[in-house]
Amino acid sequence: MSPLAQSLIATALVSATSFVAIVFAFSDLWSERRQVLLLSLAAGILLSTVFLELFPEAVETARGDGNIFVATLVAMIGFFFLERFLQGFHAHEDNRAMASRYMVLIGNGVHNFIDGVVVAASFIASPSLGIATTIAVVAHEIPHEIADYAILIRSKLSPRNALIVNFLSGLTALVGVLACFGLKSLVQAHLGWFLTATAGMFIYIAASDLIPELHAHEHRDQWIYTVPFVLGVALMATLGALVTGAH
Repeated sequence: MSPLAQSLIATALVSATSFVAIVFAFSDLWSERRQVLLLSLAAGILLSTVFLELFPEAVETARGDGNIFVATLVAMIGFFFLERFLQGFHAHEDNRAMASRYMVLIGNGVHNFIDGVVVAASFIASPSLGIATTIAVVAHEIPHEIADYAILIRSKLSPRNALIVNFLSGLTALVGVLACFGLKSLVQAHLGWFLTATAGMFIYIAASDLIPELHAHEHRDQWIYTVPFVLGVALMATLGALVTGAH
């Protein structure tokens, strides 16, 4: 199977995470505690993907280009300003709960477009890295898609329409894949930079969004929130070891 086909299948899976919310929309399965547990798992997966997969692959691909980590810094700065821009359209009392439906959808569309580029660049590097990156993207998308669904419901959309428009905004990931493969020669020539930029994006999401959210929740058994984090790291380490062993 070609890297393009692999990337399209992977991003279709990423886009489909928007429908995970339907599991909780008509049931009492969802709770704040379960959301925090999912965020902890996602943080472990993202950080382990950065240090066990993306950085080693980037260093090997760059072949001595010590400047590739500039892309990590640029990606983190870029995401910082993107987040500040989007929050500027939100109400001051509660940035997530009071967000405009349009800014949620636009922000989600931009984010998923970037996810598509990230997944495509990873599959161009290697199938194993593409799989690891897809797992990391899905892991952090699931809790965020559910949160976005809740915001859309609060903005007076029906559950059905909220799911549909959230899914449609997620399809921009496929556009990201096509854009990346349309510039494939450029991506291949600077693959190390694309991989370290992906790492910067993952570090920013984990360090500025997921981990602070974990620390903000007080619970009598707070250490239980560390278990999914460790499991996420172990999952990616095991996956990496199995792939390496297979080769």
